[in-house]
Amino acid sequence: GYEFGELLIQTETGEIAPKVWDVFLYDLLQKHEPGSAHEFCMACRNNDEATKQSYHDQYFAYTLASLKEHIYSIMSDAENLTAKAQLYDLQSHPRVPVIVAHNQLVIQTFGMTATLLEQMG
Repeated sequence: GYEFGELLIQTETGEIAPKVWDVFLYDLLQKHEPGSAHEFCMACRNNDEATKQSYHDQYFAYTLASLKEHIYSIMSDAENLTAKAQLYDLQSHPRVPVIVAHNQLVIQTFGMTATLLEQMG
């Protein structure tokens, strides 16, 4: 399996780590083509980059759509939670500024990611 540290989106650029693409493609294959999911999983485990790339090329549009849906959903959630958090009394909820700052980082980072994804198709 992949380590959490390998499944990142860069906060400076919004760039998605390659293994995130692998996870999203694997999820799609599991739902729609289980046999292919197994073959793709084995390629990931064996570092068979040629087979992995073949799958990524074949299913790029679907993986891209899935990533876009995820990114926009997280951005929407962060925006809604930020708006809600800003209604809290800071005396009763002193960590609100930390939560809001985190949500704003997520919105900013995922905004860059969304731009990159939109440029891909």
